Amino acid sequence: MPEKIVYVYYDTVGNNVLSKGIVNVIENISLKRIPHNLLLLNNRKHELSTYDNYTGLHIVKEQDTVIRYLKSISNEANKPSWIDFSNIEMLHQLTPVEISEILYIAHAHNYLHSPFYYKLQNNYIYLTLPNNFTKVYYRHLEEFLDQFTDSITLRMKEKVNEKRRFYQKERTIAPFIVPEKNDLIRLFKEGICISFRQMTVIGDTYSAPLFIVEDQLSMLDGQFDERTAIGDLIYDANNETWKLNYKIK
Repeated sequence: MPEKIVYVYYDTVGNNVLSKGIVNVIENISLKRIPHNLLLLNNRKHELSTYDNYTGLHIVKEQDTVIRYLKSISNEANKPSWIDFSNIEMLHQLTPVEISEILYIAHAHNYLHSPFYYKLQNNYIYLTLPNNFTKVYYRHLEEFLDQFTDSITLRMKEKVNEKRRFYQKERTIAPFIVPEKNDLIRLFKEGICISFRQMTVIGDTYSAPLFIVEDQLSMLDGQFDERTAIGDLIYDANNETWKLNYKIK
């Protein structure tokens, strides 16, 4: 069942995004930089993975296999955590200390020195957390911005078609396009939640309120006081237009 909220918190120091309710993050390959290989940090065996004696972990080799693997786990509730790497030869140049650091990231969901390794040339570290949260380290943040807009579009499409009768044709919606990426990043730094569970619908206009949550994750489980909303995300299904209104003190 899809989440009824979209939560995003961008940690500028660690260059990671903590999120909940984001769809199409990895599994539908909405990435410009598709990983060449994956090191599976949960060390869960898969029919497309092989055991790597040097690291003691399972790996998924070659980009075509990586794509098949990511698609195959798209419906799993507890998805594996992983880090991408450029080639096997450089993977096998990791020192025991570096391997230990990578295992620490998988366990503690934080890094000791840096989340990006010269030897691996990794663009991501994908971590699954309890309660359907994900934490992803991005070398290039624009990768997440694309996934965020795809996610918002799909969430709104679900709401627009929520009361559609079985004999009615599904309504398509215009894709959500970020007006100003720097402004959106500023919002993410605050830790925002778009609450689709508190959406209002007037005619063909759908409005979901925005709230500042920061890292107070327990707030996501209940209803927000709408008086604390900092803005709203509006979709006009008749004109197929979007508006993102907000005000940060």
